[in-house]
Amino acid sequence: MRLLLIISFLVTSLTAAESLPLSRNYWKDTLFLKSFNGSYRINARIEPTVSTAERGLLVSIQSPMAEGNRKAALAKLTSSSLSKSSAAIAFNVGNIQFELGDLKSAITEYERAVKIFPSFRRAHRNLGFVHARNDDWAKAMPSLEEAIKLGDQDGATYGQLGYGRMQNGHYASALQAYRLAQLTQPDSIDWKAGVAQCLQYLQRDEEALALIDEVIQARPNEVAYYLLQTSIQIGMDRIDAAMVNLELVRRMGKLDAENHLLLANLHLRSGSAQLARPVMMAAMAMDEKPPHLSALNILSFTTQLEDWILAREFADTITKVWPESKDAKLIAEQKRLTALIDIKTGDDPKGGAEVLEGLIKSDPLDAPALILLAKYRITEKRFQESEMLLQQAARVEHSEYEARLELAKLQVSRARYEDALEQLDLALKIRSTKDVLTYRSAISNLAEAAR
Repeated sequence: MRLLLIISFLVTSLTAAESLPLSRNYWKDTLFLKSFNGSYRINARIEPTVSTAERGLLVSIQSPMAEGNRKAALAKLTSSSLSKSSAAIAFNVGNIQFELGDLKSAITEYERAVKIFPSFRRAHRNLGFVHARNDDWAKAMPSLEEAIKLGDQDGATYGQLGYGRMQNGHYASALQAYRLAQLTQPDSIDWKAGVAQCLQYLQRDEEALALIDEVIQARPNEVAYYLLQTSIQIGMDRIDAAMVNLELVRRMGKLDAENHLLLANLHLRSGSAQLARPVMMAAMAMDEKPPHLSALNILSFTTQLEDWILAREFADTITKVWPESKDAKLIAEQKRLTALIDIKTGDDPKGGAEVLEGLIKSDPLDAPALILLAKYRITEKRFQESEMLLQQAARVEHSEYEARLELAKLQVSRARYEDALEQLDLALKIRSTKDVLTYRSAISNLAEAAR
């Protein structure tokens, strides 16, 4: 279970914690530009009626717009008093500012347009676009939803709505929005990737995997898609395929440090410490280091496998990379793991025990340290002290189960079978497993024989 939890933690960091970002080129993509540029056209049936003066002003900027001279067109619009009173002119000013990258000013103009004409559908839509481009989905969503209420059925609107819903964890409704986006923009890779990620969250992994294959074929250099595929493969327990995927990204030179650790984790899980070691060390040598917590999780995993040589080397590397940390919990975890290695390797068992004692002195409810020290005290035949430490750990929430099991083992070693059964029964109330039930049955037989 502990190994699976570590795998799960690392996979979370890979994709599941965040939605795939809109691709870097989305705002320059032909499909988006076609949709956005279409917004310059007037839809007189549902939007503000354009006066003769407004039409004349808009006609006057057609030439500079056609020539790509957005700044000249903007200057002509903003120099007119109509830019303050006309929803249509304010909207066009906002469009040009959006194209020029002046997003703050674009927001101001779009808001002016909808204030003057509240049902201005394109202004609501483009206001949603600019907030989306700023990655401010809390503001983007109401504008996109309002545009759709007013009749917008454009793929760009539905696609960005889907992305926003996925950001909020509403995967079923996000999937619906992405599907609607694909009706008018079936070739959009961003929407296809969004569908794949929604399917993954909805545990429809086979469908997700098939779709992400298509996405990767279309954009073979986008690392985010390979990582999404890897996440899906791990969820399906296709570890070999996931390793191949991560190794491919690594050879492309695009695998970040944290996902180096994921690859190393998978190698360790497959029993290949020899392959894991260089990947672990490569992660720590990168300019942008992995999160301290991720490195400690890999170290913990290595100690679970009892590969003490690799554990010692990696622990020393972690100490060099993070000689100090402002996070007290990470410092404590690093000390615990190093102490465990000192004890298990025999390099400095007494020193390791002293470190654990120091952690307990600082935090009497440090259950992992209490349990580790108790195990060491058992090797010293200091059973009474070990029992006291384990009883103390059993009073800590989320640690009682492990502490009860260790207490049961301690009592068995002392031939106190009835006491061991009592501890096992307390553990089974927390979590019932086949292994523990089998162990209890064996101890019960010993207790019966001893009577």
